[in-house]
Amino acid sequence: MKESIVATMLLADLMSSTEMAKNLTLQEYDDMIVHFQSTMYEVASHHLGHYGYVGNGVDSDWSIAGDELRVFLYSGAVGFDVRNALLIAVKIKLAWLATAFNERILNEGRLVSRIGVGINCGKVIKDLRGWRVRMGEEQPNIEGYAINVAKRIESASREGSVYQIMVGDSLYKRCHESNTINIAFSRPSSLVFKGLGQKIPVYEVVSFVNFEILPSMPDSLKNDLLQKMQYAVTQPMPEPWIFITLLRYYISLIASGGHKYLETHAIEVAKQALEVLDYKTVIYNILGWIYNYGQSVRNLETALHYFDQSLSLEPRNEAALLHKARILDKMGRKDPARHAYEKILFHNQDHPEASRKVAQYQAGQP
Repeated sequence: MKESIVATMLLADLMSSTEMAKNLTLQEYDDMIVHFQSTMYEVASHHLGHYGYVGNGVDSDWSIAGDELRVFLYSGAVGFDVRNALLIAVKIKLAWLATAFNERILNEGRLVSRIGVGINCGKVIKDLRGWRVRMGEEQPNIEGYAINVAKRIESASREGSVYQIMVGDSLYKRCHESNTINIAFSRPSSLVFKGLGQKIPVYEVVSFVNFEILPSMPDSLKNDLLQKMQYAVTQPMPEPWIFITLLRYYISLIASGGHKYLETHAIEVAKQALEVLDYKTVIYNILGWIYNYGQSVRNLETALHYFDQSLSLEPRNEAALLHKARILDKMGRKDPARHAYEKILFHNQDHPEASRKVAQYQAGQP
């Protein structure tokens, strides 16, 4: 039955694969494509099953052809689909980095091929076409203008400088409507896409706070994954997103307790990241968090300094404001703490902690 639905579309492919093919033998190129396809299969099939998607055209559909992965999600819960598309995007980049093919490239001192990702959401038609039935394919697929836009967004990922995961305006707005997706984007770029005849705003993911990425990777890909990430950031021209994903994982381990030995190393990696990343706000927040909550390196003044650095770049950054307010309150500096909480409420009137603390200050409570 033909129906109109809202789908979230992820398109990903190997960047510069055509240029790379010129410098590879046919066997080497085939080896790269085989590694790419098997890696995409492992990540996509595991992730969708792990998060409860049925597939087969019921709530999702995905395919791999050549050096491209396509994932379509339409569970009926758009926020859930958007979040899963973002998770898959980071996972496929991480899994591709850790393949035996790229490990060999890294060991030879060469730059690895990168994956560009475009994500969009919008209305599409879900239908089982008669020609598909005649070919023996009995699951519906989706068609629509939004898929064409997603393809153009994916092509813009080459211009990215952090994650090289680009999203369209509709997905950007969905993320801002949700309180469950802790993500930051670059300023929009208005790009004119060939064949569409209009400018379309495109945003790059510059920070994605999620601790599920490494733990929920397929078991077949987890082996030595952390070590491979640690090795990758020591190589010339490391991809910036690796620093963020690695540091987020360090924080999850530190927060769980019993990993204070990681604190000094995490600080070293974060300071290295400051030399690589253009979007430094996320790294300043990470450094502030480590100095605020770490056991062996705890220093509230230093933590405050890094959160102030973050706010100097992004005055409305809620995470930095919240941690700054907590630190000031812990130090007994009630007036500046109250001011920080009030700044949070100015932009987010429903923030529970800020609302509670400001009410306490107004009532004269400690």
